[in-house]
Amino acid sequence: MNSNKILEMFHQDKSLFAIPVVNEKNRPTGIVIRQEFVEHFSKLYMKELKGKKPISEMMDCSPIIVDKGTAIEDVARIILDAGIHHMVSGLIITDDKKYMGMANGYDLLNEITRRKQKHLFDLAHYDQLTGLPNRTFFIERLKQAIAMFIRSPQKISLLFVDLDGFKPVNDTYGHGVGDKLLKEVASRLDACIREGDTVARLGGDEFVVMLLESDLAHATGVAERVLETVRRPYELGKKTITDVSASIGIAEYPLHADSLEAFLAAADKAMYVAKRDGKDKYAVFEPA
Repeated sequence: MNSNKILEMFHQDKSLFAIPVVNEKNRPTGIVIRQEFVEHFSKLYMKELKGKKPISEMMDCSPIIVDKGTAIEDVARIILDAGIHHMVSGLIITDDKKYMGMANGYDLLNEITRRKQKHLFDLAHYDQLTGLPNRTFFIERLKQAIAMFIRSPQKISLLFVDLDGFKPVNDTYGHGVGDKLLKEVASRLDACIREGDTVARLGGDEFVVMLLESDLAHATGVAERVLETVRRPYELGKKTITDVSASIGIAEYPLHADSLEAFLAAADKAMYVAKRDGKDKYAVFEPA
């Protein structure tokens, strides 16, 4: 292809920052950068002198070429090392060394920004060990559920779950095994609920479950499933843990509370009743 054809492409499509050049094996050999190319032909008589020359004479023979499997963070590092001007010209993506497409430096920056924002959101709203919502995010969801109740009355149940026997596991086998146990408990609890309900880790070995459109009959059924799944043995590497169970406190909104704080306190108090009465059981809140 001669230079005139490339010039026409740049004039027709203003969004083109650069055009890759590939050989007969579909392997990239260079890149034509819009700004340099168009400015070159803006000079007097340059089109007549250079327009019919092959594009190979006017391309950048050392473009940034990366494999499609390269991590975005690594691509950003490559661009910074090669020179910031590559942010404008972009880079060539290959699949098994064959041309696959072009990547724009600005799109790359936007993606990195989006990922960092998501990472910051996850740090603020999710427990980093289990991946469950943390206390902050759970409180936000509970507020939303109570606000929905005001507009469209529906019962909400809370299950306050505290592990029995977790501290001896931590003390005996170390925090590494304890962390694996907590992650497995989180997974088991999540399997006990419906889509739309929420399991969160409040901290340590304390978890909480919010059940929407749930009366006490449904809540106690979920509590029984949780008790059964938590007490099952845990295969953690070469160790089998069998002495872990749960104490669960159950409260219902608005039957047992008229505010978010009172709702949480009611479920928490019921959990302590279950623990006091022998553990590995649930208790429903009863006003003193």
